[in-house]
Amino acid sequence: MAQCKQSPHEFIRNAFTPQIAVMCTPLAEKCCQKNNLDFIELLQPFSRLNSDVHYKDTSGPVNIRNFKLNFLDVTWRPPQTSVARKLLNSSVSNAPESRIKSVQVGNFKLEIPSSTPWFETWRETFLRVQYPSDHEFTKHFLACLLVVSSADNSTTDAFHQLVQSLNKVQSSAPGKLPKWFSSNILKYYVIVHDNVEGNLAVANSSFESVKSTYGASNCFLLKMNSRASRPIPSEHLPDPWSQFITNQLDMKESIQDNTVSSKNSSLEIGQEAEETKNIQNYHPLSPVNEDSASGDSMVEEDKPAVLPKSVPHGSYLSTEDVEQVKLLILEFTRSCLLPYIEKQLVILNDVVSNKKGMSKSLFSATKRWFSPNKPGAGSVAVNNLIYSPDSPELQIRRLGDLYFMFGHYDAAFQAYHLAKRDYNTDQAWLYYAGALEMAALSAFMNREPTKKTCDYMEEGITTYLNTCKMPQFATRATILSSECLKHQKMYGEAALQLIRMTSEESDLRSALLLEQAAYCFLQSKMIRKYAFHMVLAGHRFSKAAQRKHSLKCYKQAYQVYENTGWDLACDHIHYTIGRQANNLQQFEEAVESFSRLLNGGSKQSAQQQAMFLKEYLTILGNKLKAEGQQYTSPILPVPKLNMNLLKLLVGPTPPLSTPGKVPAIGIGFNTPCDINVESKWYKLEEILLHEVEGSTPMVFKPMVTLYTNVQLIKNKPTAIVNEPIQVSFELVNTLQTVLHLKDIYLLWTFKNDEQLIVSEILDDRKDNFVKTYVMKSVTIEGNSKHDIILSLMPLLTGSLTINGFCYTLTGSTASETSFIKAKQLIFIPSNTSRLRGNDDTGSGNEMDINILPPAPCLQVTFSEISLDFLVDEMQRISVDFQNTSSVPLQNIYLATSVPHLVSFVEFRQKVKTPLDLSDITTPATREKLARKNHITSVPLSGNVLEPGQTTTVYIWIKAPKYKGATPIDLLVYYENVDKKSIPKYRLVRHCWNLTVHESLSIEVTSQAGHKAKEVEELDLVLKIINLNKVHSSVLTEITLLNIGLLSKYWTVSKDIAMPKYINLHSQESAHILLKARRGVKGSSEYSSMSLNSDKKSYKTLQNIFIAFGRKAEGPQLNIFNETEDFNYKENKDGILMLQWRALVIDTNSRRVVHGQCVIPMEVNRTEEDVLQLDRILSDSVIDINEKNSLEEERSQVAQNQVSYNLVYPPVVTHNFQKGRVCVIPVKLLLHSVIDTVDLKVVVNTCETSDMDCTINRSTLYYRNASSNFRWMCTGKIVRTIKPLTTETVMLSACVTGPGTYNLGAHIQVSCSKVEKAEPYVVQTCPIHAALIVHSIS
Repeated sequence: MAQCKQSPHEFIRNAFTPQIAVMCTPLAEKCCQKNNLDFIELLQPFSRLNSDVHYKDTSGPVNIRNFKLNFLDVTWRPPQTSVARKLLNSSVSNAPESRIKSVQVGNFKLEIPSSTPWFETWRETFLRVQYPSDHEFTKHFLACLLVVSSADNSTTDAFHQLVQSLNKVQSSAPGKLPKWFSSNILKYYVIVHDNVEGNLAVANSSFESVKSTYGASNCFLLKMNSRASRPIPSEHLPDPWSQFITNQLDMKESIQDNTVSSKNSSLEIGQEAEETKNIQNYHPLSPVNEDSASGDSMVEEDKPAVLPKSVPHGSYLSTEDVEQVKLLILEFTRSCLLPYIEKQLVILNDVVSNKKGMSKSLFSATKRWFSPNKPGAGSVAVNNLIYSPDSPELQIRRLGDLYFMFGHYDAAFQAYHLAKRDYNTDQAWLYYAGALEMAALSAFMNREPTKKTCDYMEEGITTYLNTCKMPQFATRATILSSECLKHQKMYGEAALQLIRMTSEESDLRSALLLEQAAYCFLQSKMIRKYAFHMVLAGHRFSKAAQRKHSLKCYKQAYQVYENTGWDLACDHIHYTIGRQANNLQQFEEAVESFSRLLNGGSKQSAQQQAMFLKEYLTILGNKLKAEGQQYTSPILPVPKLNMNLLKLLVGPTPPLSTPGKVPAIGIGFNTPCDINVESKWYKLEEILLHEVEGSTPMVFKPMVTLYTNVQLIKNKPTAIVNEPIQVSFELVNTLQTVLHLKDIYLLWTFKNDEQLIVSEILDDRKDNFVKTYVMKSVTIEGNSKHDIILSLMPLLTGSLTINGFCYTLTGSTASETSFIKAKQLIFIPSNTSRLRGNDDTGSGNEMDINILPPAPCLQVTFSEISLDFLVDEMQRISVDFQNTSSVPLQNIYLATSVPHLVSFVEFRQKVKTPLDLSDITTPATREKLARKNHITSVPLSGNVLEPGQTTTVYIWIKAPKYKGATPIDLLVYYENVDKKSIPKYRLVRHCWNLTVHESLSIEVTSQAGHKAKEVEELDLVLKIINLNKVHSSVLTEITLLNIGLLSKYWTVSKDIAMPKYINLHSQESAHILLKARRGVKGSSEYSSMSLNSDKKSYKTLQNIFIAFGRKAEGPQLNIFNETEDFNYKENKDGILMLQWRALVIDTNSRRVVHGQCVIPMEVNRTEEDVLQLDRILSDSVIDINEKNSLEEERSQVAQNQVSYNLVYPPVVTHNFQKGRVCVIPVKLLLHSVIDTVDLKVVVNTCETSDMDCTINRSTLYYRNASSNFRWMCTGKIVRTIKPLTTETVMLSACVTGPGTYNLGAHIQVSCSKVEKAEPYVVQTCPIHAALIVHSIS
């Protein structure tokens, strides 16, 4: 811990050294001045004896080690308050720095000074500048050296004059200075002889004369100046006087008579009692009012004294001369002073012996018994009691002081102990406090301190402070006592005493004592108290204008508060360190401290942070100006640059927006970073390359134009001449105050084979290489983030490195006068979890970009559409392609991942028929067909688009079947005409992000018709519902336009009556009954029936309706959704297409849209739902051991290969009286419902009595219908039926009476495949054949 260089015993011994007065003649002083010294300065380095001396006491001999004397001019006066204040400030400010050492205290490793020389010099100065007091004699002169020169006319007369002058000084008024230990002081006579200029014989004669007059033991001849000339400058001789000369006090302003009254008013000296203070409502931990206590307004007289320039001393003194000086002091002490002290001790001991046990008067004895004996208790004028110089009480004090100064501490303690009782009795509290103080010090110096003696010191301090109102003596006692307590390891008690002496009367004294108290707490391992009191000490140092020490204290305290979560305390420390370092011109440290205030974890208010920012900018400006770098751009801690979100975009400038046109979205900084979406784009690019080049690249590397920080590590970006390079990054304002940034632009370095251009260096040519765009201003709100996009444009090929960006920070208001032009460096971080902004070195790579020659640039724009779609809605979009570069381009291709939702029918040369999955035998063939499904080429005139040319095509997009968000993407590919150019091709992305709403719900029920007369017919029932909600924000009114059928087996029958129009409002429904007739064709054909009288509205859309219908007719080979291809179920019967027009009304607009709903058609030929059965069979997990169920399913399929119906007159009238048998002609139509093989059909007309026929009845038949009829030509009828054709069998039914007959009875139809010899299977076809026969007479 911080220790004083002197031990407590040495310090106390030096604080109470015997005072020796000196009177010199002018010639004696002149002899010393040859060495730039006066006589007192000549003696000072040797005033401490190197050998032990001893004297005799009544108790025995007393040995003194390291005995020291203090020589002062007889005219010496303590400095006045203002001068003393300067000296005290100078002693602290000019004190040398201490070596720093590291100590470990608990979990803290602290850097603290090994010693405190500023405190030591201050306390020594404090003790020297105190006025001598009448209640103690340690500062009174014991003896006087009378010094004359051998060059004086008569040394005897000179001594006589000096003695007279001395007597005159002694006989002055008692209140005058100097003060003397006794009336009969010791006188010592010294003759100074110059060995070069003086006459030695005269000197010896004078010395003999003086010895005969005053005694040999009281005289000394000092021979000096033995050197004839000044030594050469290169000769380095020891200068023991320099350290003492620098500590001399300038006494010129204080030589005046000081009365006792003036002394009382000036007792508080060496302290800043008269400093100008401005401490209104000031709190030491508040940086707001720091200006009021920073000491900047210290008056001129309070500033530290200026020390004289160092000059050489003792230039004419030889080694023998120095030894003569040492001998002078030794002889004076041993031969003169100590014998005198022995005599004084005898005299004083006699006085004490006569006084012991006696009261000097009856009044004193009465007061001793009846008066309170505690300081301040009942006393009125506590400091007005003055003893006479010869009073026994003062004689005891003299005895104690004499013993103390000459090292007999045991006897001194006895004397002080005796004196304190008398002072306590007399209520002489000043004397009482002094006796307690010295008694405690005597016990400590005698190495016998006890708790009682410590209490003596405590009581003495409180008496000085509270009763006597003399804080200067309380301060001295505290300084002495703290050293004693620290020596006894009583650090807590020492700290409390030091803290008690702090007050508003003296900031410097309070600061020093608080600092020492902090070190005491550190010794006690009380780390928090150490830090807190170090902050308080720094605060008081700041008020005392000791900025260097204030800075030191705050820095020591911060070592404890750092990383403790005490944010406000740390902010105060950083703020003060910054202010003090700035005042001390330590700009680097000031800037660093203020930068720590600008962090995101600060709990300061926005106003406070704004003040921090303003001062930071001001101090940083001072630093740059002082270093001559006002034109450089430093790196600031705010705003912070989030390197995780660094992005680089290289590509052409997007086209300007025009009304009704939407530019291709392309790749931008706002493009969502979705791995699945990016993989889709990369896959589209890959299949485009494969389609264009005819083979898959060996290593496919997708084209990258938007680089994230991860991609920048892996890839080196490339850019094109005359195309912008944009950098996006996130700036984070961690403060609560607003940040205003102006003139933001990128910093770069460009180099090629000929030039190296750095944007930070002023160069008029740099605009010829790279064009830099400047962002005018950005405002970042408190605790918020702001994305910045900066750009530049290379004008020549070469290599471009983006180093960072530059900006001007103007503080919290746009009109702020404090501003700094700063920069932030941009690196590609190796650790992507790093948030930079306050360091000038980054661990990462530079952002290097290759600049390539001009390349073709295709701008793509689309007609503007609403992205709110209805389910199955279709929209026509125009696509404009414009070559905006100076290079021609070719081979424009369009690719999409959702080919079933995009149609290029208007410009595609060939519309593909549905694919047959059975033809796809290899993956290569399948992939080739899939690519054809995804990719379409755009026709160009001459297959080249020249610079400035434009071409337009039209495409259609369709909403899917389900509501919700649906993206429809489109990738545009184009090539450079020059195959060797780089890049060989370029891409443009676009995506429509549709929001799909509900439109129609359609249920279709199909069943074989039983009224067919020529070919098979199909009954279709459609239930159509408008799903739009009544209270929805989007209202739709849907008009049904047309019903189409795309099939190779069926054709819509138009002989059905329909209304003029069918409009469906929200939640309304319609039921439509249709018929379809069998018609086998080589490929699917489109047939339709209009549901609206206005046929023009949909005829223009017929091609696109059919195009999207054909996409749904067969499987779509989709590389991005292969499961859809395999799950596709072939529609043998075809698909229905319901075409409609909708009026869409939302909050902003009304629009008319068209759409088409596509429904697979499947004929239900059994009592059960075949479609449902198929779904159940496909989704269920069937055990292979369940053979019965599988066989049953096969049997059911085999029983539904042929359908049939009867054509006959439903009602017949016959006169049974004329003819007993009525013969009715009946036509049996046999329909093949399979499209693969020929069938051999057997029709059995059997008698019920002959065979058990299977009778198939419909659910709609007469319950009482009779089967009592017969078929003519009973037997088997065989027919061969081609796939999906109809055969006619003519039959005749015979009835014998009127009634209702079921003609379905007695008919059995069986079939078998012609190519295979399989058993016939009876067909289960329901027949609705009720015949009514009437009889007439």
